[in-house]
Amino acid sequence: MARSIFDAYLKAYGGLSREVWMLSFAVFVNRFGTMVLPFLTLYLTKQLGFTEFSAGQILSVYGLGSIAGSYLGGKLTRIVGAIRLQVILLILASIMFCYLPHCKTWTSLAIGIFFQSLFAEGVRPPNATAISMFSTPETLTRSYALQRMAINLGFSFGPVIGGFLTTINFDLLFYVDALTTFGCALCLLAFFGFGNDSQVTSKGLPTPDKSIEKESDESTGPLGDIPFLGFLGLILATAIVFFQFHATYPLYLKEHYQLTEIMIGGIYAVNTTIIIAFEMVLVDRIKTWPALLVIGWGAFFACAGFGMLPWSSAIWFCALSMAVITLGEMLSSPLASGWVAGRSAGKDVGAYMGLYTMTWSIAAVAGPAIGTWIYERDKATVWHLSLAMAVIVLIGFYVFERCLRKSKGPNGHQHIKEQQDLS
Repeated sequence: MARSIFDAYLKAYGGLSREVWMLSFAVFVNRFGTMVLPFLTLYLTKQLGFTEFSAGQILSVYGLGSIAGSYLGGKLTRIVGAIRLQVILLILASIMFCYLPHCKTWTSLAIGIFFQSLFAEGVRPPNATAISMFSTPETLTRSYALQRMAINLGFSFGPVIGGFLTTINFDLLFYVDALTTFGCALCLLAFFGFGNDSQVTSKGLPTPDKSIEKESDESTGPLGDIPFLGFLGLILATAIVFFQFHATYPLYLKEHYQLTEIMIGGIYAVNTTIIIAFEMVLVDRIKTWPALLVIGWGAFFACAGFGMLPWSSAIWFCALSMAVITLGEMLSSPLASGWVAGRSAGKDVGAYMGLYTMTWSIAAVAGPAIGTWIYERDKATVWHLSLAMAVIVLIGFYVFERCLRKSKGPNGHQHIKEQQDLS
């Protein structure tokens, strides 16, 4: 029994290129340093004396920078190169982190936060593009799952260190974040060098896999790809619900479930623990299943996990709802990234990844605003609408997959291991 479990994990992590491991390690180092954002509101209100409303405006500015960074990061990836652009943006982000402690007015902070967010979030499209460069069709989805696990690990450890640093000096948050961000750039620079993508892949490293490419009109970008935009619409609807995670969700846990802050932290730990323990194995096990339908069921569970919250007030049920949300997240997120990479094969991968990342950034801004507006009027309505959205997106993905399969012809479902474009 123990041997079979060990073999399952060995298989799940095996076959991934050294480059994918390096890119995932780099994003772990980067996200490990993401300790400013969780404490930004506290810093603005307690240290600088801003009102809650003014602090909220600063967070909105961060969201706008994230949207702009996702778009520009995607656009520049093809021009500058996926690896080179990551190095440049990470260095610029580290400089901005050092600048922020010297900003004491709302205007100077808003400008600093916007550009810091633009540079930091702009890294995501070229990083995702680089992951696809060094993956085969068979390992693509597992490569994105590894990247996600690295991000989750970084997010888990970063705030813990950040909380300790706040007890010493709030400014240390910015300087340590600058150090880890710069360290991430050095990791990439030492491993890949500073050449463009073609130079990087010629230094004894694997050439980007060509088997997933198809003939296409190079001038056709993601904005002209109607099926892709439909896919993003379904992702946006799901993500708006998902971003209640850090907005109305903790409020409801405190008010309805009567949980303390420590207990709420324990519920969040359920999410990270399940992802780290099971996501890679899960993704490997379902690789022969139809990709879009799995993403659809993942979206359903992610939304339904929120929708079931009013059904009980017991802490075990709260943990169960988090497990359902996490299952949906594991089924949908890495597979969606892999589908986007497959859809963009032979086209501008960076532009596709940029628009996909921007969709999540838009949801990160709109989701909390919409959720809190509804929550103030009726707390239960947020979760009833989440459950309704679960059904809507599931039906949407089934209809979407059926339409694409018809246009593809009699070849049947697209499987996760293929991640090829349905044209």
